[in-house]
Amino acid sequence: MSGAVPWPTVPDLHANVPELHSRLRAAADRGDMLDAFLCAAGIVQVGQDYLHGTAWLPSRVARQLGARGTGATALRGAVGGLLSIAATSPAARELRAWLTSFEDLADALADAVIAELVSASGTRSVECVARVEHLLRRHTAGVPGRIAALLEGSLLRPPSSFRSFDQHPRDVIELVARFARKYPERDRQLVVVGLRTSGSYLAPLTGAALREAGYRHVRVRTVRPGEPPLRGDREFLRSLGHSRGLVLLCDDPPTTGGSLAAVAGQLGRAGIPDEHIVMLLAAFGDGSLPDLIAGHPSVVLPGADWYIRTRMGEEAMRRTLEHVLPDHEVIELSLGRPALPSRWSRVAVPVSARVRTGSGEKRLEMVAEAAGTGYFGRYAIAIADQLGSLVPRVYGFHDGVLLRERQGEESGEGAAAGDAARVPPHAVVQYVTQRRQRLAVTADRSSFLKGRQPVWEVGARVFADRCGMLAAPLRPLLIDPLLRALLRSQSPCLVDGRISYGHWREGADGWIKVDFHEGLFSHLDLAAYDAAYDLAGAALSLSGEGDGLLTRYEKLTGSPVPPSQWCLYKVAHGWNAERLAHSGVDVGMTEAEARRAQSRAVQQYLAGLFLQDVDAVADGPWCVLDVDGVLETSLSGFPVSTPAGMLALRALRAHGYRVLLATGRSLPEVRDRCRAYGLSGGVAEYGAVAYDAASDRSVGLVAEHDGALTALLSAVPSVSVDSQYRWAVRAYRGKGARRRAMDMATVSRLMAQPGGAGRFSVVQGDMQTDFVPLGIDKATGLLGLMDLLGDRGGRPVLAVGDSFTDIPMLQSAETGCAPRNADRAVRAAGFPVLRRPCQAGLAEAVGRLLGHRPGRCPVCRAPRLAPDDRALTALLAVPESGRAGMPARLVRLALASAGLDGSLMGNRWSAGDGQRT
Repeated sequence: MSGAVPWPTVPDLHANVPELHSRLRAAADRGDMLDAFLCAAGIVQVGQDYLHGTAWLPSRVARQLGARGTGATALRGAVGGLLSIAATSPAARELRAWLTSFEDLADALADAVIAELVSASGTRSVECVARVEHLLRRHTAGVPGRIAALLEGSLLRPPSSFRSFDQHPRDVIELVARFARKYPERDRQLVVVGLRTSGSYLAPLTGAALREAGYRHVRVRTVRPGEPPLRGDREFLRSLGHSRGLVLLCDDPPTTGGSLAAVAGQLGRAGIPDEHIVMLLAAFGDGSLPDLIAGHPSVVLPGADWYIRTRMGEEAMRRTLEHVLPDHEVIELSLGRPALPSRWSRVAVPVSARVRTGSGEKRLEMVAEAAGTGYFGRYAIAIADQLGSLVPRVYGFHDGVLLRERQGEESGEGAAAGDAARVPPHAVVQYVTQRRQRLAVTADRSSFLKGRQPVWEVGARVFADRCGMLAAPLRPLLIDPLLRALLRSQSPCLVDGRISYGHWREGADGWIKVDFHEGLFSHLDLAAYDAAYDLAGAALSLSGEGDGLLTRYEKLTGSPVPPSQWCLYKVAHGWNAERLAHSGVDVGMTEAEARRAQSRAVQQYLAGLFLQDVDAVADGPWCVLDVDGVLETSLSGFPVSTPAGMLALRALRAHGYRVLLATGRSLPEVRDRCRAYGLSGGVAEYGAVAYDAASDRSVGLVAEHDGALTALLSAVPSVSVDSQYRWAVRAYRGKGARRRAMDMATVSRLMAQPGGAGRFSVVQGDMQTDFVPLGIDKATGLLGLMDLLGDRGGRPVLAVGDSFTDIPMLQSAETGCAPRNADRAVRAAGFPVLRRPCQAGLAEAVGRLLGHRPGRCPVCRAPRLAPDDRALTALLAVPESGRAGMPARLVRLALASAGLDGSLMGNRWSAGDGQRT
């Protein structure tokens, strides 16, 4: 048998089954049925995920393939068959039998929780207590050793409903009461199906509430969307389809309803009529359901009726104060009005209380905020106890509400993300390093959180884009293991997770992190156990302070942060900032600025590897390069370069050439690249503005736009405008890598209106539509740039571009050429087209200019890279030679990934030819 596992000072909510079992016993011993239920339901969730192969490699490959053709369908069928076979193994049968007893225990504990809540006296029935005690006696010895070994590495997924979304078991009781008014027949067969993860908790509680309400035939099941049902479930669903029974679907408040629709579809294919599938859901806002599930019968609890709002009322708050501050008599109490529950923020209110103690009267200025149900919320106290003066004083926790000290002028209703930008860098580093020390844990568990979007998985999703159509099958097999290895923490701790857009306040003794417990174990995922991840978030919000933050941190901790990790963590934070900004959350930056931050992270990483040792002084001939399609290509919607592109830049700079950019991108983006790559300057927004990097000075060559066209575009539904553009206007639909250009019908209609007519030309890209001021192009921009640089009439010796907007620039150079991916207009103009595309084509052009391939002479020799850098740059390099070069680069990536374990031996590699040196 597995022995009892002690609860650490600060619990890791990503608990394993022995830890959950130990916590269950401790909760039962102290009579806390809610915590005991949460632990039992968590054990069932972990076990069911294991039995259904949620984290199993073939299952993950099948999910990555999605619905892509007959091959994917065959693979999913094979996965289902293998799972059915695996389900009959002796170990699986033992686990299933053990889980069945825990399902019974979870149901009994749910009955006890619901009975206590609905009882006028708040007591439990004798029958409930006896049943719980009987079932608990089956598990006094701990987790059987064989089962513990089988579930090793299987971890709890904290349920968003009770960890992040301010829900409470009383919300389940209210939903069932509404259901009973709509479906009063108590003899009807009911099956509650919870969508894991939250459904593992909501379904047993719903079943208990239904039984408490008098329904006599209630069964509970859980499912994860897309997983093939096990044999017993299939037979059960077939039998249900022939009865008058109802299936009640329970899940988190829906956003798109996609998961619920998928499960409803599975139930329909099993023979259950749509009208017998009832959505039983709490919902944000007014309770409206997404279109995907709006056609089903439903019972909905809108946000205004959630129990958390009652908890923030005066009567409930007095009870909370009596519980948290038993030696304080409340004389006077005032509190704010609670907002509606939100996916993006906690319900919180300011509380002002005049109290009397043995030493007299005083006023307490506090904030009451939702923190989570049971131990999912109580763990915030343990965090605060460890962090001390780095966080606000916490008075206590009661029934899902955390009561803490209010900071200064804090409203208690959240704060703008600008708070993070005002924090002094030294205060951020102190907080991060102290958290690393005080909240250290024994293991980095993020590698076991497959499918839950830990930071390594987000990085894998972003960087898998380099593999094009092969991204789906290669992710579980090659890219996921690589990112796990690159981001494994050597000094794991419980991170903050919200440094980049967090809530800070300046106190008498220094800066205080107010939302210190919100980011970790959040519904926003991004699990990490590395303090450097928090630091990278600060680098994102404290623009220009990244190097200083990192230097301070490394000095205080004595732990260098590898450049590959630093880059990947910043990219992950940028990815998160973009998705939140798209959803309307204030993260201190726009979607476009978040993409720019991701690009900048990769620019700085590559420059540190390939350009750091190149002499910055150059006075040779000019070379001018386009950015998109030449120096850089898209990585999940933001542009980055590759090793071939960096070697080309390295060779030009090492041989004394002065490099300029000419691009349709905005001035801030040109400035970023000049600073990172050590370039002389550039032309931005298709020639509208020239930038001198040495003086950090820009000159507009036409008037800035007046905002009229921007206003027209912003009024079009689903169209976004990039606010970084001041002369041209960039607009698009969608977000991230799914951005797309506007349709020409809409563009034509807008261009006929006063804000656009006769003022702009239209440049359609794959991911955006650009409106360019008439009368300018990249050649005129280069003339203005040469004037700004003090070389009037100067002419580039080399220009490389790939689209029709580059033709004037190519004509202005002594030699103009295009990579193989050039568009038809460039080809028709008669410019030489190189054999290779993109960055490999740029390297070919530079090789022709120099007389040798970049990196192949003593002057520009490629730098040696550490194994982790070699692996990450090999991933970046996959598309740099187009489809024809992809197989060879994938082989290099596989070899670099396989050799990553040798990094501890200090191996070094050559970036130029991939050979060990």
